[in-house]
Amino acid sequence: MKGDFEQAVNNNEIIAYLKGEGDYFSPEEGCMGYHSYIMNFTGMISYLKNKEHPYQLMVKYFKLYLSSLKEDALDAWSLFRNINCFYFLRKNNRYFLTQNEDLMDELTAEEKKKIGILCRYLRENFDKVPGSAQMYSIDKQFEFTRKNGCPYDLFSF
Repeated sequence: MKGDFEQAVNNNEIIAYLKGEGDYFSPEEGCMGYHSYIMNFTGMISYLKNKEHPYQLMVKYFKLYLSSLKEDALDAWSLFRNINCFYFLRKNNRYFLTQNEDLMDELTAEEKKKIGILCRYLRENFDKVPGSAQMYSIDKQFEFTRKNGCPYDLFSF
């Protein structure tokens, strides 16, 4: 990855950053050469931790990102992975993320509905995600997200 979150903020490229596009693509061996969402999500919260109201900024950027997503396998996969990153880091109280705050609670009913639509789309089209044949099923991956503390059934929003 050539770009960092500060560059994404300065260039108004938050969406590209959270999707891992262009300069913000973070390949990692453990991800079979595909984008590592955890690298970018960690980069975002690492940058935000020194800002005033880092949690509110993260919510703001997540909502901007969410508003850009379409019914597309890559967009749906990106969303699912970024949500998983949030819960993984929150579970371990990393940076400013604590069990007292839940990203999903900050979203409107319409935003949650969009998450449900995209997660259901992902479930039905998981085979279109690059490398999906070598991955756990989407339902198994959702189990990991639940174990990381996600109290919601993302597929039923």
